[in-house]
Amino acid sequence: MKGQALYKQVAREMRKAIAKGTWRPGERIPTEDKLTAQYGVSRPTVRQAVAELRADGLLDVQQGRGTFVLGPQPEQSATIDIERTVVCAGDQYHCPAGWHDAEEPTVYRVRLEASAAATLGTDEGEAAFLVQRLYTHQDSGLRARYTGLLPMEQITSTVLAKHPELFNTDAYAALAAQHGPIEWHEGVSARMPNPDERAALNVPENVPLLVSQRVTRTQTDARPLMLETLTMTAAATQLTITHRPVTR
Repeated sequence: MKGQALYKQVAREMRKAIAKGTWRPGERIPTEDKLTAQYGVSRPTVRQAVAELRADGLLDVQQGRGTFVLGPQPEQSATIDIERTVVCAGDQYHCPAGWHDAEEPTVYRVRLEASAAATLGTDEGEAAFLVQRLYTHQDSGLRARYTGLLPMEQITSTVLAKHPELFNTDAYAALAAQHGPIEWHEGVSARMPNPDERAALNVPENVPLLVSQRVTRTQTDARPLMLETLTMTAAATQLTITHRPVTR
């Protein structure tokens, strides 16, 4: 466009690449060297163009990793309603469908840190399984990071001792079979993401995370059995939590 600053012309072409899907959300854009060669401009011009698209919420610059496409977000004003519900039918537990694994879950043997031990009503340093998953929400494309902490003393003699990676609904059934009727206590907080979380969850800069923490415990004496944490972007996200414990 005649009379328009050079960096704005480059920014316009970069917007076209995003709109056409040449650069797709979540992908890293070409390096500075490649962009200067592609558009025939200097590094400072490319940096100004990237800064403009970053300010518009289209690009996310991650230190040491590169620049990633966030993409146009016309639905930003609409609220994504994420349901956190547990229901029981007989011996089967159900949570809302719509989430699937974005990658294979990982399992580690750990020693509980002080805060987790306090939440689980046990001693710091107690042995536990740590299960990590990365979920994608089918309807919205929202990503969420899941962690589950299973104290060894609570899962002995259950299938979880050999298969801690089972989905939480199967874990609830195993815990209920071992310890009797269960219930849940859940709280939600917010905090800023670290760089790793921003990259894994596609969280724009300066947007906080919603952190939902659920404790599965016995109905009889409220003894904690498992600690789960679900972390996702807070941008236009609403959590609906409904727990329906069943007395046997």
